[in-house]
Amino acid sequence: MTLAEEHLLCDVVLIAGFLGAGKTTLLRNILQWPGDLSQTAVLVNEFGKIGIDGELLDGFDTQVVELTNGCICCTLKADLLKSVKEILDGFHPSRLFIEATGVADPFEILGLLDSSQIKKRIGEIKVITVLDGDLWEGREYFGPLFYNQIKAAELLLFNKVDLLPKEDIPRCLQEIREIKPSLSLVPTLHCQIDPEVLWKLAVKTDHAAELYFPFVNLNQKSAEEIGYVTFAFEENVPFKMDCFQRFVEALPVKLYRLKGFALIENKLFLINHVGGRTDWKVLDTKGTTKLTFVGWQVSEDQIIEDLQVCLKRDYT
Repeated sequence: MTLAEEHLLCDVVLIAGFLGAGKTTLLRNILQWPGDLSQTAVLVNEFGKIGIDGELLDGFDTQVVELTNGCICCTLKADLLKSVKEILDGFHPSRLFIEATGVADPFEILGLLDSSQIKKRIGEIKVITVLDGDLWEGREYFGPLFYNQIKAAELLLFNKVDLLPKEDIPRCLQEIREIKPSLSLVPTLHCQIDPEVLWKLAVKTDHAAELYFPFVNLNQKSAEEIGYVTFAFEENVPFKMDCFQRFVEALPVKLYRLKGFALIENKLFLINHVGGRTDWKVLDTKGTTKLTFVGWQVSEDQIIEDLQVCLKRDYT
C-alpha cells in the first residue's frame, strides 16, 4: 500500500452497548466537541421500524446514514456492507462512527468490517462500549450478548453512575475489569468524557484473536426469533398528559425500551424510557408523535391499544 493510499484510509469507531445505555448521547457529545468534524460520517442502526437516532443527530456537520428495522449483525448484513461502501465512495470520510443497535454483537460487526469488499479501505478500528451502570447487578439475565459487548471493547464507559450507591461503584468497576483486564474503563454521567480519552485510546489490532460465542450463532436465528420484539407508533393527534404518564408508568417490565417523540397536549417531548426509568425533555420545536418500542416477548397489540386510549381525539 502506498503512502497516498494510507492517507485515504477511513478509521472506524464502533459504538456498542445494550439498549438505552447512552450510545446516542455519547455520539451527540462527540459531535459537539471542538474541532473539524467535516470529514466524519455517522452510520446509525436501530432495531426498530422507524428511525429516531438519525433525527437526534440532525444539525451537525457530518453525514448521517441510518439503517432501521433490523440488526446490522444479522438481518442487515448486506445493507451494512453496502452502506459503508457508499459512505466511503460518496463522502470519502477520514473517520466513520458506527452506532450499533443494542441487540448487536460487536464481534459480528467486526467480522463484517473485515470483508474483502471494504477491508483495504478501513484503517484503525476502535470499539467503545457504553454500559448502563444501573443494569450491572442484573447482568446474568442478559445473556452472552451483554458480555460480548464488554469483551470486544477497548474503552468502556460505565454510564449513569449517578443511579448507583457511591460505595458500590468501585466493586462494579473491579468486576468489569476482571472480565477484561486490558479494558480502558471510565465511569461517566451522561457519557461525558474528555475527548483525549477517546482519540488517544490505544488500538488493539487483532480482534479475531479472542473468540467468544456470538449472541446470534452460525445457525443464524434473527433477533426476532430469539424473542426480541420491535414495533413503532406514529400519530398526528396529541396525547392527554395524565393518561400518557400513566401509560408509561404501567409499561410491562419486558418492554424495556421506549424512545422517540411524543406530542402531548400542545408540546413535543423527547421520551427515553429504559428499564422502568423514564426521561422527559420538552423540545422547542413542533412535530408529531414517533415512538419506537423494543421488548422481549411482549404484546404489540395490547401496548398499542393502551396507547391509543390516551389520544386526545377532542383536541382543538
